[in-house]
Amino acid sequence: MTMGRDPGLLTARDGYVLEKLLHDRPPLTDEWFRLLKRKLSLGRLPLDAPLPAGLATVDARITFRCASGLTDSRTLCLPRVYAPGSAFLPVTTFYGLALLGLREGETIHFDRPEERRDWLVLEKVHYQPAAAEIPDLTPDARPAFRLVAGGLAGRGFVAANENGPGPGPGPSAA
Repeated sequence: MTMGRDPGLLTARDGYVLEKLLHDRPPLTDEWFRLLKRKLSLGRLPLDAPLPAGLATVDARITFRCASGLTDSRTLCLPRVYAPGSAFLPVTTFYGLALLGLREGETIHFDRPEERRDWLVLEKVHYQPAAAEIPDLTPDARPAFRLVAGGLAGRGFVAANENGPGPGPGPSAA
């Protein structure tokens, strides 16, 4: 943190996500709620502004380092996308929330419920889907493909039957 101001910048979408968390979800802990309020006080990018390089947003693939010395790569995600044991880091966790809005090289300090201080450094943003260029889809730039009538005409498809080949009685009612 520099001169009492938290590092970071939120996109319009990420700001909306955090506002929804504030209003729709009970805070996990007092410390998490304070971190959420800090994140909501960050500056916001206008909706049509280009994303700065190296900004951690929802759906960005990032590498970070924490106070324990662990370095990890994850994709920041919304809570419903998260699957335990996956490479996703939901913004409802301390680390996910703390990393959201940081730029490469920035550090954030925050309190944990265990009455200890923690910190994270955003080391690298590997992929930022919101900053990916939108492909040019003018008629001349579209990939050419060819439709072939009757391409599968010679192939016979047999419907799958759970009870083996042949007409059978159909799926069992068990």
